[in-house]
Amino acid sequence: MKKLMVTILILVLGLSGMSYAQFGQVSRQPQIEVFGGMAIPLAPQEFKDYYKLGFSFHGQYVIFPSPKFGVSFAVAYEGFTFDDAKFIEDLQRNDPFTDYTGVGVDGTANIFELGIGVRPYLTSPEATTQFFLFGMATYNILKEQDDITYNGKTVASLKNDDNKFGLAGGPGMEMPLTDTMNLIVQGVYRYIFTEDEGTSFLGITAGLVF
Repeated sequence: MKKLMVTILILVLGLSGMSYAQFGQVSRQPQIEVFGGMAIPLAPQEFKDYYKLGFSFHGQYVIFPSPKFGVSFAVAYEGFTFDDAKFIEDLQRNDPFTDYTGVGVDGTANIFELGIGVRPYLTSPEATTQFFLFGMATYNILKEQDDITYNGKTVASLKNDDNKFGLAGGPGMEMPLTDTMNLIVQGVYRYIFTEDEGTSFLGITAGLVF
């Protein structure tokens, strides 16, 4: 998998260099993008069932080897909190003969991402509203912690830190907001190559382009 990510990176940089040579001058200026929104857990099942709707923050720097083709360099952060009430409810349902009164779980899952990707535009550079697709290879730093409590006191802590590669992709839209800023809206599907079953979630974000 690491070889795959390195290959993607080399191809992206190669395409960027070829485009610069072909078009000479870049008619579209680089841009900085900041946006945020929500992240919806999809898989694995435990992640989907027991983590609440998360939040997502992104920053990107995009260069344009050609007017209809961008190369993006990105950082992102997603945070999720554990649904303690639902977990204890399911635990009690599956084990009705045990009294779980006073037992709780305080859990968080955080993902910090570095990414490089491509963004082909479906509309002309002169269009007021522009639509695009994007694909990205990501490197993900995963941090998960679960604190088991009894009557408010922590009795055990479980931590899981890992670094994994992943992929992301989706559609987006960019439109004028002011003379110096644009509005950007993106829907993104993210997949991380974690053990056994991959981790995935859906992001819906909006923000500003400078």
